[in-house]
Amino acid sequence: MSGCKMNVKHPTSDGTAALRCSRRTRRQGGTIINVITAVIFFGLLALGILWIIKTFGEAGQQYATTMIKTQDKAAGLSCQMNLRSIGQNLQMYAISHEGFPASQQELMSFSGNSRAFRCPDPNGGEYIYIPGQRGDMSSGNVLVYEPEPVHNGRCNVLFLSGQTASLTPDELDQALEATFARLR
Repeated sequence: MSGCKMNVKHPTSDGTAALRCSRRTRRQGGTIINVITAVIFFGLLALGILWIIKTFGEAGQQYATTMIKTQDKAAGLSCQMNLRSIGQNLQMYAISHEGFPASQQELMSFSGNSRAFRCPDPNGGEYIYIPGQRGDMSSGNVLVYEPEPVHNGRCNVLFLSGQTASLTPDELDQALEATFARLR
C-alpha cells in the first residue's frame, strides 16, 4: 500500500491494529486518472469537431465554386442561344427581303426583341452586327459577335453559316480581319 497513510484505529478482536489508507489519498489518485481521461476525451471531441468543421468548410467552398462555374456556363450557353435566335431572324429577314438588313437597328426592329441583342452575362454588352454581307459569301464570315470576352476570357460569335463559336480575343480579331477583308 504505497502512498497510503496508516491510521491506527481501535484494536480488533484478535488484538491487532487495523490499517487503512486515508480517503484523501485515494481521491487524489482517482482524481488524476479522471482528469487525464477527461482531457483525452475532450481533446478527441474537440479534434472531431474541428475535423467536421474543416470538412464542411471544404465542401461548402467546393459547392460555391461549382455553383459559380455553373452560372458562368449557363450565361455562356444563354448567350449562344441569343446568337442562334438572331441567326434565325437574319435568315427569315433574308428570305422575305432577299438580303440581310442594312443596319443593326433595322435587324433589331425586324426582330422585335432588343433583349436578344444583349449578352445575358452581367458584364456582357450589346452584340455587334456586321452589315453588308450576302448569303453567297464565305460561311466563315462573322455575322454577329460580342466585343468583350466575358465568358471565361472568350467571346461568342455567330458566323454566316449559322454556327456559333466561343473564340479568344485573338481568334476573334483574326476572324473579324478576314470578314472585313472579304467585304471589301
